Amino acid sequence: MMLKLYTDKGWINPSIILDNDYPFVLAIGGRGIGKSYGVMKELYERNIPYIYMRRTQSQLDAVTIPALNPYNQIAADTGKLITADRLGKYTIGFYNGVTGEDGVVRSTGCNFALGIALSTFASIRGLSAEQYEVLLFDEIIPERHERPIKEEELAFANALESLNRNRELNGRKPLKVVMLSNSNTLNSRIIAALGCTDVLERMARRGEDYKVVNNDVLIIRYTDSPISKRKASTALYRVIKHKDFQGMALDNDFAAADYEFVQVKPLLEYNLLVSIGDCTICKHKSKYEYYVIAGASASKKYNMLPIEKKAFQRDYYYIYGALLKRHVYFQSASVKIEFERAWTT
Repeated sequence: MMLKLYTDKGWINPSIILDNDYPFVLAIGGRGIGKSYGVMKELYERNIPYIYMRRTQSQLDAVTIPALNPYNQIAADTGKLITADRLGKYTIGFYNGVTGEDGVVRSTGCNFALGIALSTFASIRGLSAEQYEVLLFDEIIPERHERPIKEEELAFANALESLNRNRELNGRKPLKVVMLSNSNTLNSRIIAALGCTDVLERMARRGEDYKVVNNDVLIIRYTDSPISKRKASTALYRVIKHKDFQGMALDNDFAAADYEFVQVKPLLEYNLLVSIGDCTICKHKSKYEYYVIAGASASKKYNMLPIEKKAFQRDYYYIYGALLKRHVYFQSASVKIEFERAWTT
């Protein structure tokens, strides 16, 4: 499989995201290389009805502010008028617009896209999504400073169940889920639930651009963007030298913090101590040191349910102390993320 990732002008090629048979597409790239712009413009020009999703209601609400409408640049480039107006308490609609005699642009006709937020989807009652063909989840990976949504992966799964209903049982294709993001961090519960965290980590390590997971998820990493190369010489990147920001924005690198204390250690020097979720903590046979791995299970096990996590935190509090003293190492970034999840409430 050979994919033409970029257009002749260097922007991302949205057709490869939409024109494939995979029900899930995860596209991750640097800042401002045309991910959201390209896909939203393509959906609009093809007249494909779709659902636009953001993680939180505040992010979705901001779209209704004229200056923050994600269609502004598309409208300017195509000569169209496109508005975003509230449909209900938790939903918005994207519309073609018309300029009134007073010079104010107003919505006209039916909305061509529906905007929803993952954090408040459960509060939407009686939503029919039969007419929509694509779910576009913009910025699926939170920035590191953002607060996580409680049980985010379950909220996502429940939303998809509601939106899909019984399409496949009735002989229809499933709702195509397109997930876009910058490479803020590997720490995404949704990506973990899709079984893609380890794959993404390996792709990043090997410099791979795309891969298919379980015949259902197409992952695309924009690692060699011509636009990013041109942006590197602009004023912002000449002045801001923050390594994580430049790595994410230009090189599609995940945060360095994801890889801190990730090392390959000889397992024969450790004994299995305890398992929590999908990771196992091993204790060094002679040193004050712990190694967290996957693919093995200790006799003592805890799951990630709240009461089990509290029991684990109570029984093995001293491991967190070792972490603070920098005596805990990790087999991979995904294992580190799972281990950190064990200490959250």
